[in-house]
Amino acid sequence: MPSNQVRKVAPEDLLGRPRAQFDQDVVRERIEGRVVVVTGAAGSIGSELCRQIAGFAPHALVGFDRAENPLVELGRDINRSFPGIVFHPVIGDVTRPDDVRWMMQLHRPSIVYHAAASKHVPLMEQHPFAAVENNVFGTWVVATSAASHGVDCFVLISTDKAVRPASIMGATKRVAELAIRALGQDHGTKFVAVRFGNVLGSSGSVIPIFKEQILAGGPLTVTHADMRRYFMTASEAGQLVLQAFAMGKGGEVFVLDMGGAVRILDLAMNLIRLSGLRPERDIGIEFTGVRPGEKLFEELKLDSERICPTFHPMIGRLVSSEHVDEVRMGCFLEELGVAVAARDVIRLVTVVKKMVPDYTPSAQLLQGAGLFADSGTGQRSGWESDKESLAYPATIATA
Repeated sequence: MPSNQVRKVAPEDLLGRPRAQFDQDVVRERIEGRVVVVTGAAGSIGSELCRQIAGFAPHALVGFDRAENPLVELGRDINRSFPGIVFHPVIGDVTRPDDVRWMMQLHRPSIVYHAAASKHVPLMEQHPFAAVENNVFGTWVVATSAASHGVDCFVLISTDKAVRPASIMGATKRVAELAIRALGQDHGTKFVAVRFGNVLGSSGSVIPIFKEQILAGGPLTVTHADMRRYFMTASEAGQLVLQAFAMGKGGEVFVLDMGGAVRILDLAMNLIRLSGLRPERDIGIEFTGVRPGEKLFEELKLDSERICPTFHPMIGRLVSSEHVDEVRMGCFLEELGVAVAARDVIRLVTVVKKMVPDYTPSAQLLQGAGLFADSGTGQRSGWESDKESLAYPATIATA
């Protein structure tokens, strides 16, 4: 079938459950007339957040990102769709304290939504230091700067990949959550995190890839027949983040009830059918194997966490017995900084596992460090003993 005859499919058509509804009045009450910053503003989640925030009449909206062209395009979109909103595009890097400090001093925000992150799991397995620098140190720099500049609320965008992580990306997002919990205890700034699953249609996600493959005549590439993920729309993701700010008191992690996990194979077949084609006849499906750092099933909470209800029926608040104070987190970041500066993967994995004991490094990551994984655990026997001889004198700069 020619590409111009393939039906267009909206991400919402593949959700498989009713879309979550949110309390717009509560969100408007918190945002209207205030200065709001979104880091990672040019990304899929960040740009969706900016569009939704603009609809609640902030005093000004600041889009902070290092990607120049997408940030310019976002500004044009905001100016066209919301002509009365003041939008400030700011080029900067969350890992550079001077960039963040300058932005905070210039715009004096009341609210910061931190969406900047490295998110591609297999790529980060090849670049673990970039994952740590962006997801851990970037979060710490922006969060501590928010506290020192009197920001009212800081909201971290997290992921279900942070639960029992099998990837360095997931492990770094888990550390970012712990950092937010540590900071949430003793500052005037309210720190909260939002943990959710895959966003349908986001840049680099499975739906755009499948759509390209359908237009090319197939096949659709699926890593494993039993691979399952939790899904939500970009609109739901944005509204969840805004709602979490409205209900957070500080130190919490919120999760959205996303229904049951969806099998990726079923998603592929449904997309083929909704495109007006027939699976295996018009468009084939090819299994390519689980990629480094991926799990067959993602989870929304740890065994040590329980989900408590909130005033919204589809948003839960995670309660954990885990306690991390700011002093301990600072010491951990110093240790992590030494590993990153030395580009020492062994040390990096060792330090991350100290903070996230349920992190299971992938065989690819360990092999890249010269460690040969065994088939049972994915780790070389005895590698943990290396941590006893390490010393960490580095200091992490904050904004």
